[in-house]
Amino acid sequence: MKRLIICLLTICSVVAANAQEKDSFLKHMYLPVDAGASFSTMEGIGGAFYMRASLEYRFDIHKGLFIVGELDTRTHPYVNNAITTGNVVAGDAAFTDILIGPGYRVMLSDSFKLAFALQGGATNMAYKEVKPSVGASIGALGARYELLPRGQWAACAKVSMMAEYYLNPSFDLFLNVGLPATFVPLEIASSDPLVLFPTVSIGFSMALE
Repeated sequence: MKRLIICLLTICSVVAANAQEKDSFLKHMYLPVDAGASFSTMEGIGGAFYMRASLEYRFDIHKGLFIVGELDTRTHPYVNNAITTGNVVAGDAAFTDILIGPGYRVMLSDSFKLAFALQGGATNMAYKEVKPSVGASIGALGARYELLPRGQWAACAKVSMMAEYYLNPSFDLFLNVGLPATFVPLEIASSDPLVLFPTVSIGFSMALE
């Protein structure tokens, strides 16, 4: 009987430890969401509305190292007069960035913290392209054209900093300043394809448990 009791207590301890471990994992998972403005360092590419949804794992929920993956969306108007016949010289380019990387959080006080992150990933650019219609007849104004969607993937990277104000340990409001770097196609950027897109946004972050 004594051995049975010891065995049962051991099993209960293991189950309790596993349950506690599962609970603590969700306590380390945070969901930051923010929105703001995105700009461009290249002439001809305008500003845009910016949205970001993230998933962050904090090894220590208060400070130190964390891993963050995020999905950024923004649509920039562009004008490129150097584009030759058959392409759109002005339009909108929709960027969808998929990023992941490490970060580090510093406690200034129980309520105020600073977080820094460095991420890499890929971006998908969706824009329009003009092509001659297949089988189109030649009229007085020449061949007919079609406006077709085009998508392209490219490498991107991002450095960001967040100033956070905590209402409680599992919920905070923050100001986010980011600097994504993207390789854009020559149909959008007529010179160097490496373009910086500084972002400024505000949002909130909450623990999943």
